[in-house]
Amino acid sequence: MTKNNPWMLLNNTINSKRCNAKHPFGFFWAIGKSGEYLLAIHHTDLDDWNGDKLKLSGIEIEQYQIEHGYRLVLKLHDNSDWDLFFNLCSDLLNATEFFKTEQEMLAIVSNRLQRWQKLFRKSGKKLLTSEEQQGLFGELYFIKQHLLGSYHESEVFSFWRGPLGEQQDFGIGNITVEVKTKRGTAVPYVQISSLEQLDCKSGYCYLYVVTLNASPAAVAEAKTLNDIVLEIKKSLENIDSIEYFESMLAEADYIEIPEYSETSYLVSRTEIFEIKDSFPRLIPGDIKQGIHSVQYKIELQACKPYVIVLDEFNSRVQNEK
Repeated sequence: MTKNNPWMLLNNTINSKRCNAKHPFGFFWAIGKSGEYLLAIHHTDLDDWNGDKLKLSGIEIEQYQIEHGYRLVLKLHDNSDWDLFFNLCSDLLNATEFFKTEQEMLAIVSNRLQRWQKLFRKSGKKLLTSEEQQGLFGELYFIKQHLLGSYHESEVFSFWRGPLGEQQDFGIGNITVEVKTKRGTAVPYVQISSLEQLDCKSGYCYLYVVTLNASPAAVAEAKTLNDIVLEIKKSLENIDSIEYFESMLAEADYIEIPEYSETSYLVSRTEIFEIKDSFPRLIPGDIKQGIHSVQYKIELQACKPYVIVLDEFNSRVQNEK
């Protein structure tokens, strides 16, 4: 996806331009005195802004009093990073376009900048790798297919534990689920990243495998990572649920940017395996003392005796209510 640099359209004569004439608030692309790229947000009440302690690597946040109110300014230190800065600015624009008051708008700006602050701190401004994007897509697909509609939306995202660093991706009552995503053209293995990942100590434990194929965007069933995030958001009715969902996405190092709309995926199949008895896995008790960590691959063909049908799996998930 090609992005146009909006700051390149500015010069000494026209050093600011409204980002979107249809946007309800005053967001402006602007150029600083020394040529720095800026995003300026005009508002009228100083007390509405509560983001004074925000600090983003490579971006300075300042506020000035102007003739008719105040100007909140995001200043990019290095213009060569304009594409990431553009993504941040676009995220602020998109997140605020449906609010009616400046107070609501500035609260959302502060909230989104906190998430970008966390993202910069954790990942050093790096995008998710293609493998990480696919993995997140698989977890969101599981939420959409098996949790939304079965549980109240206020509960759904409390079951999602992977972004918080827990060993399994989902914990639903006595059920734990580890989601793995693979490409349809890849060898029939899934990567297990630790001894604890399939170490289920009680209740039901499942390995949920999503197979994805790259697809032209024109295919109706194909979805990008941004698409599935938006679909889930649109299904939520409560603003607190949306906020909770977005906070979990931030923990997963995701924030909506155009790059995540470049690849479309088609789910070609899902398989569900119950982890029990002699399921092919390694757990801490299998490893000799002195071995610190282990990663390994499981051949899916060897898991076939443990496959369960979708209806049975869904029944067990719903019975955890």
